Amino acid sequence: MISGKRAYGEGRNRGATVSYGEIERAARDIMAKGGRPTVEGVYKALGRGSPNHISVEMRKFWKNQSALNGGDPLALTRLPPELADTAVGQWEQALRLAQQNATHDDNAARVHLEQLRRDTDARARSVELREKEWDMAARVRERTLADTREQVNLLMKELATDRAELRARDARITDLESQLEEHRRQLSTVIARAVARNRALAAKRPRHASRAKPKKQIKLKKRAASTRTRRRGKGKTHGQRQ
Repeated sequence: MISGKRAYGEGRNRGATVSYGEIERAARDIMAKGGRPTVEGVYKALGRGSPNHISVEMRKFWKNQSALNGGDPLALTRLPPELADTAVGQWEQALRLAQQNATHDDNAARVHLEQLRRDTDARARSVELREKEWDMAARVRERTLADTREQVNLLMKELATDRAELRARDARITDLESQLEEHRRQLSTVIARAVARNRALAAKRPRHASRAKPKKQIKLKKRAASTRTRRRGKGKTHGQRQ
């Protein structure tokens, strides 16, 4: 947008005094200085002209510039003779710059592509190594799990065997306890019978002893008397002989 106020009819009077060649030269001067030609920039460079007229001519300028950039040399024939040489030089310079930029971009693209290829190869190798590590770890876990399951099964079998032995041992202990209790009852019965028998014998023994004692004493007295008698008879016989 062009700033500043203009009097009525000012733009119309200036529009007739500005040609396409002047607008194009102003636009190319701006481009040569590294700028981008706009309607306002061209208007400021010219110091005159109608903004509407400059806008229409700038569209034509950009159309011709697009044809030049697209590689259409015939577009140069539509230029005024005084601008043809300058346009050809700018066109050739633009082509060289475009080729340089294309070569640079191509080289940069190749370098970038090569870097991407190396990065991709490195990542692929890294992923392959990780997959191998994961596969190895999975195999180790599976082997460890299988060994653990085998050990658990073995322990379960041993535990079942131990439980069976304990049950058999408990049954044997119970049977032995029953037998021991039976032996105890039998022993108690035998002891009770023996005590009763001894008591019965002890109760009967004094009466037989009191009856047998006088007879034994009488026999002993008779023996003693006969012994004395024999001794006396032997003494008398010995005296008579003397």
